[in-house]
Amino acid sequence: MDYLVYFLTLGCKVNSYETAAIGKLLADEGFRETEDPSQADVYIVNTCAVTGEADRKSRQMVRKARRVAPSAIVVAMGCHTQMCREETDADIVVGTDDRPKLVPLLLEKLKIRASGKTPEDLDAGTRFFEYGSVPYQENTRAIVKVEDGCNNFCSYCIIPYSRGRVRSRSREAIREEIRVMADKGYREFVITGIHLCSFEKELGRDSTALGELLDEVASIPGVERIRLGSLEPSCMTEELIAMLKANTKICPHFHLSLQSGSDSVLSRMNRKYDTVLFRKVTEKLKEAFPNASFTTDMICGFPGESEEEHRESCAFAEEIGFTHIHVFPFSPREGTKAQKMPDQVDGAVKSRRTSELRAISDKMEKARARSFVGSEVEVLVEKTGEDGSWEGYCREYIRVFGKTESPVDPGQIMTVRITETDGFDLIGERTSY
Repeated sequence: MDYLVYFLTLGCKVNSYETAAIGKLLADEGFRETEDPSQADVYIVNTCAVTGEADRKSRQMVRKARRVAPSAIVVAMGCHTQMCREETDADIVVGTDDRPKLVPLLLEKLKIRASGKTPEDLDAGTRFFEYGSVPYQENTRAIVKVEDGCNNFCSYCIIPYSRGRVRSRSREAIREEIRVMADKGYREFVITGIHLCSFEKELGRDSTALGELLDEVASIPGVERIRLGSLEPSCMTEELIAMLKANTKICPHFHLSLQSGSDSVLSRMNRKYDTVLFRKVTEKLKEAFPNASFTTDMICGFPGESEEEHRESCAFAEEIGFTHIHVFPFSPREGTKAQKMPDQVDGAVKSRRTSELRAISDKMEKARARSFVGSEVEVLVEKTGEDGSWEGYCREYIRVFGKTESPVDPGQIMTVRITETDGFDLIGERTSY
């Protein structure tokens, strides 16, 4: 068997991880990945549903797959298809709760006898679907998924419906995957999940379970850095922060999901915290990690958001001093409470508010970069050029550029003195390995 498969992935790092996982399962069956979609025997679109625009793009990309590779078997999988099973432009449609069926369905479509690896008896709604060691990597960083699902049901979010309830991966499987990747030379590991702080919540554990897992990861030979995915402020207890501080492998970069800096908007969103708690969490993290970077997500134009609430949100963002804000205009999602809320905000108003908040983010990001001039940072090299140029990220998750006379290799970690900035980026000189 020599079938070619092409992957198109939309959305978050978890989707990218799961695409790589499906790729691994197909490789085990003899499939080869191609970068030319027109040559593919199988065209897989991993869809996203986090916003209405993501839904639209998912549908568009499935239709495009049919046009680009008319003779291929088109597969639609992921969050969008979990909510919309009638994706008529695809030959095979699986969501997030029936991913185990994808490979045997595809083999059946290709009239190849299944190998016996079909996990049909797996209850994907209550258990973590174990892919094994996944060869997904982002330059020199390895992404490791440890949890799936969310129990929060925020009023604007479709994810609990498309991903299901919280379920965690076994610690043994997580450690084994990281050992394999560390043996391959990876030094930084990004620990991610749909609701990361809920790791082992279904077992009755609180967020200290995540701290325990990170301690176990830190003890694996070859692991030099641990970076965390998105964190919920309500889960960031003093106990967990103390555990993070004691773990020397933790990178001082925290993505805390804010969504709004107005308490009245947060209440309508059904978020489980207010600005008082968010401020307290950032203060505690700054005490533990004095030079930490903070990034976040924020929504502009949530139903009923007034100009005053928008100004409150902008002011709170500036008070926290984020390194970067991912800003989104509110997008109503069918099936959520927010879709039916009164006082939907006009599109032009949402666009203006989004631009205003993005301008604040840009200003803070540039100021944050300037604050590093004259200091030394630890850089993990990701890319190099024949002229001695290199680039990578410091532990605080800011991109650093430089040039050396002696060659450096991707994956090296070195100390760099920052001499200047270029917009959001840092420029420096190597001082030592």
